[in-house]
Formats: sequence, structure tokens, C-alpha cells
Amino acid sequence: MPKPEKPTPVPMVSRRTFLGIASSTAVIPALSTYGQDALALLPTPRTTPSSAHVVEVNSDYVVVGATVHKILLGEMIEAALKTLTKEKSLKASWHALLHERDVIGLKFNSSAQQAIGTSAAMAEVLIESLLDAGWPLDQLVCIEAPTSTVKGYQTRPMAAGYRSVASNFGSGTDNLSRVLDQVTAIINVPFLKTHNIASITCCLKNLSHGLVQHPARFHKNGCSPYVADIVALPEIKDKLKLNIVDALRVVYRGGPSASDGSIADLGSIVASTDPVALDAVGVSILNDTRSRKGLGAMAAIPAQIPYLAHAQALGLGIAKLFDIDFDRLRLG
Repeated sequence: MPKPEKPTPVPMVSRRTFLGIASSTAVIPALSTYGQDALALLPTPRTTPSSAHVVEVNSDYVVVGATVHKILLGEMIEAALKTLTKEKSLKASWHALLHERDVIGLKFNSSAQQAIGTSAAMAEVLIESLLDAGWPLDQLVCIEAPTSTVKGYQTRPMAAGYRSVASNFGSGTDNLSRVLDQVTAIINVPFLKTHNIASITCCLKNLSHGLVQHPARFHKNGCSPYVADIVALPEIKDKLKLNIVDALRVVYRGGPSASDGSIADLGSIVASTDPVALDAVGVSILNDTRSRKGLGAMAAIPAQIPYLAHAQALGLGIAKLFDIDFDRLRLG
């Protein structure tokens, strides 16, 4: 894969333009499916700056199947974080998001990891970037990362098992992973996939169902209110510092499992400190991918997905596309 010498940024995509992208994937026709109630969720113009900022960085050169151009991936992560933090260097960007004494949990997703095949490269690039920024290996904990990566870098071993006392999150109780007592900061690195129950699995579900002992208990009603209620626990919410979605290859149908016929090479990473906004953008990206594959949209609008609507109601982030500041950059 040839590597461009310098990144070529594309101007910011406005909220109105971004909604146009969503509309091109049959969002407006799909409103008839949900009736007049869905109209209340449509965005209204505003003039104040958004608290939610999402940055997508895309390249045609970064991935071919499971083969990842790691140098270019590193440049994409740098571009995303510098845009997100408005810092002039990658090191400064990391330090704007994290404390130098943080024990950082890098939370990947083991589901479909082998089929998608990009987690090892993503983990290696992130570990190298954090090492360069000053965090030692003993302050990096890999969660659901490929075993070969953990052994190769000898990052801090993850605390095994679950707490002995269950946590009450309102809509249920369960034992949280002991790794939450070990880390002081979380970098969430989910895949972007459809989900046969929740519609989409991305940032929020990677945390809610990936950090409890009995995730199968919390799949009723499209996984809502469980997803948002679990993420709202201070052990998760207060430690979540950054989300970087591995959308190099996305599962556009049949998720959360994956096969060759359900994976599309997208060549993107998407970053935000707001997991709700990132999931909302993820819905639009998946809908666009599905449209190009001749498939219908998963929901009329992101806020129509139960767990996203509930997450916004709890104050975990923004689910309405028009209320999200969105930057899209291309390298190459």
C-alpha cells in the first residue's frame, strides 16, 4: 500500500451537510416506519457551540482486508487527537486527555476480533504512541486485546475476575470487572458493528457489556436501559477519557459476529470524548455503508435506538446529529 507523504485535510463537514449524508441513506423515508413520534427527535437548528465533538479520519491506503498500514494508522490517530484537543503535537494531545500518573486501560472488543483482524495493529500503534508520550508499560493495561500483543509488549497484567459484591445500576445489578479497580483512566477502542438486538454495538456497549460478569442478562428491549445505566456508574463514566473507534473494517450486517460477507473495508478511525455522540455518528456511518450495499437503514435517526435515547436522557452525551460538531479528515 503506497503511503502519502503528507495528510491532506478535508474541510469540516457541517452539521447540515452531515445530516444530508444521513438522509441519503433512506433516513427520511424511514420516518414513516416510526410514525409521527419520530418527528420529535429530529434536530432543530442552534447557534451555540456543541459540547460533543467527533473526528473521523479516513484513508484509502490504511487497510486492505486485515492488512493494516501501521505507520499511516499512527498518522491518522495523531490527526484525530490533534483536531479533537486543538493541541499542536500528539504528545500534548495525550497529556490534555490523560494524567501522567494514570494507569490506562485500553478496552478493545474480543467479539469478531479474529474475523476483522485489525485489533493487533490498533493496539500496537496506540501502545507505541502512549510510550512515546511518556507513559511506561507498567501504566498500560490491555483489556480484550490480542494475546500476542499483550505478551509481546509485556504491558501491565490485567486484574482477573470480577468484584465479589455486585453493583446496583438502577435497572439491575451485576459484578463489575476487577480491572476497573486497577485502572484510573479508560481509552475505549471498540469496533463499529451492527447488532442483532441493540441495532449497533460501538462505544457504549463495548463498556456496558464488556465490563460486567453476566452481559447476557441485559439484552431485553434492545439492551435498554441497561447499556446507559451501566456506563453511568462512576467506576466507568468517571474513568472514560477517550473513545477511538476502529472503523478500519466495519460489520455492516449480521453483527456482532462477523464473516467475510458482512465486513466492509472503510479505512476510518473515529474519535471523541463523548461516547453517545460517537455511537450516533456510528449509526450514520453504518447506514451509509448499508445503503451502498443495497440494505436499509437500521433506524430512522440515531436517537430512535432505545439505548442511545436513554444515554442522552441520562446526560452521558449527545445522540442528535445536528447537535454534534463533526470533523472529517482524509489522509492521502
